[in-house]
Parts: sequence; structure tokens; C-alpha cells
Amino acid sequence: MKHLKTVTFVFLTILLTSCSSDDDSNSSETNFIHVGDASFEMKTAVVQPSLSSVYLGLTNSTEAEINASFSGATLNNVDYFSARINEFDLTPGETYDLDDIYSLEFIVNGDVINSEFENGFSQFYKSGSNADLEVTSGHITVIDYSVDNITLSLEFERADGVLVSGTYNGSFIYLDDTNN
Repeated sequence: MKHLKTVTFVFLTILLTSCSSDDDSNSSETNFIHVGDASFEMKTAVVQPSLSSVYLGLTNSTEAEINASFSGATLNNVDYFSARINEFDLTPGETYDLDDIYSLEFIVNGDVINSEFENGFSQFYKSGSNADLEVTSGHITVIDYSVDNITLSLEFERADGVLVSGTYNGSFIYLDDTNN
């Protein structure tokens, strides 16, 4: 009987260990933008409401790097997603379709010089010089938006058929433009 209890314990331990590793398999996909087969990690979100629209940005730069760029530091190899949504501010639980977004762009491997984003390679945009890179459908969904956290997802399709998806869940930099 003692041997049976030991075998049962070992079996349950193996079973529970093997099940728990499957549960964590999707955690590495949070805070990424996927363009076709390419993946780009996003480390920081920026939200800036104004009187006519709200700016939403995601970047692979850290908050400390972004703050340093405001003081003149140069950043290299910056991936930068930006959207300007036709609302005063973001609303939790709201989905913003392409018609609600008047500018949209994702550029990779750019530089921030004197607080300005330069260079880089466009992955997609709402309107630009290469019709294949223009998004033809899609949306951004704000799942949660509170004082210290934002959770969102995005899905778009480019004119050339490439699918774009992404998620972000974390803190964000809030820039208040309403006082300017």
C-alpha cells in the first residue's frame, strides 16, 4: 500500500507539472505587435488626450528612455506605433474602427533625435505612398483604461493581405495636452 501511494503521488506531480507549463505558453505574447510573421515587442504606451482627439502610442523604448529623449537623448532602433482617434479620451470597453481613427502608422528601426522620430521602415499606415502597406480594415479595442493601467488589442489587415495584430497590457505615460 505504501508503494501505491508513492506511485500515485509521483504520477499526480508529473501530471500537474506538465499541465501548468501549458498555461504559461501565451504569456510571452503580451505586449507585442505582429505584422505577418514578424513580432515586435512593445515596452511602453503613451496616451495624450486633447480637445479634438486622443493620441495612442506604443514603443519598444522604456519609460526612462522616452523621458531621456525629451531631454535631448538620441534613441536608436525604435519601433513606434501611433494612432490618433477621433475622441476626447479613450473609453474602457470601446472598440475604435478604422473610421474612428484618422491617423495610424507603425514604423520600425527608426531613431529619436532631438525628441523627433526620424527614419525607419513603415510596416503599415492608414494613408501613405505604398498602397500595399495601407490598412483596409481593422480596429483598436480598449479593454481596460484606468489611472495606472491600459489593456488593449489591435487587429488590422493591409491591402496586400498581411494581417496585423497586437496586445498591450501595462502602465502608460499620460501626457496632458488640455492645458496647452
